[in-house]
Amino acid sequence: MNISIISHGAHGGRGGIDQYIANLIDALICQRKIKSINLFTKKYVKLNNKKIKKFYSNNSINFLIIIILNIINIFKSKIIIISHINLIPYLIIPILLSKKVILLTYGLEIFGEKKNFIYKFIIKKINFFICMRNFTMTILKKKYNLQNKKFFLLPNCIKVKKFKILNKKKNKNVITVARLDSEEKYKGIDETLEAIALLKKINFYYFVVGDGNDKERLIQKTKNLKLTNNVIFLGKVSNNKRSKLFQNSSIISMPGSAKAHDTYPFRFVFLEAAEFGLKIIGSYPPIKSERNIEKKYINLNFVNPKNKKQILNTILKLQKQKTKLDKSYLNDYSFDIFKIKLNNILSKIY
Repeated sequence: MNISIISHGAHGGRGGIDQYIANLIDALICQRKIKSINLFTKKYVKLNNKKIKKFYSNNSINFLIIIILNIINIFKSKIIIISHINLIPYLIIPILLSKKVILLTYGLEIFGEKKNFIYKFIIKKINFFICMRNFTMTILKKKYNLQNKKFFLLPNCIKVKKFKILNKKKNKNVITVARLDSEEKYKGIDETLEAIALLKKINFYYFVVGDGNDKERLIQKTKNLKLTNNVIFLGKVSNNKRSKLFQNSSIISMPGSAKAHDTYPFRFVFLEAAEFGLKIIGSYPPIKSERNIEKKYINLNFVNPKNKKQILNTILKLQKQKTKLDKSYLNDYSFDIFKIKLNNILSKIY
């Protein structure tokens, strides 16, 4: 079986969606039934595999030309996967001709954007949808009035490495890992800073990992709150450096209050932090089914992001707890489970 994938990026790309696609591709490579994958991307993909045939251009016009020149191979594919709603115009012909096209959906690109009538028309012609979370699936159905379609749930996953948990009894440090972009304000850093500022005496560090054009505002806010001795902005760091920072932290805090903040309890950075036994502070998810999982996973904690006292009290409470690996959390969202779920989904489509 041959498959074609159109995506912004994958291995080596920036952001959660590229990471999700990388995991998807790795899972597809593992399936014996899949003989070859045509991978069309706008970012260079750092992956070499005999099953993968890569096509790449960061220029939109050239990208379209590449797809047109390879349209026969795309038509020969048993399944065509579109990794993002913004990419569907590139494959309008296969969609209108009722090829087996799957659209992947995640969160903000569905509930945060308003698409024009062209997108709405094309989306209605797609019959298969894979959603990362139930919340996105519900909004997708309602927003585009999608009926008599096939919807599948495929959550995030993590390839668990066997890290040794260090003795963190005396470690109270807090960390946030995020893009510091001005259009993505209030994703948990402001809220954590304001909560920590309520303390008269601070005996821990708050590490802020990430870069972007909102960094200077956050640094100035830190100065205004008189937290410069305890808050360290580290910018973009290597994976090894980030691992060491996780090892030297006990809590990851991302209780974002922005209306469009992604409250997904299984975001990649939460799963990555969970490998090191970090306790997780996130905003209450909007739907009850996602809120209830707080009772299932020992390191998952939800707060009202606008309640700074609650955030602070949660930090102080978690700092007193011993570090424990939440094996259920890591196992339920492991790469092995992801592969099984993906295989079951594809078997219902082809």
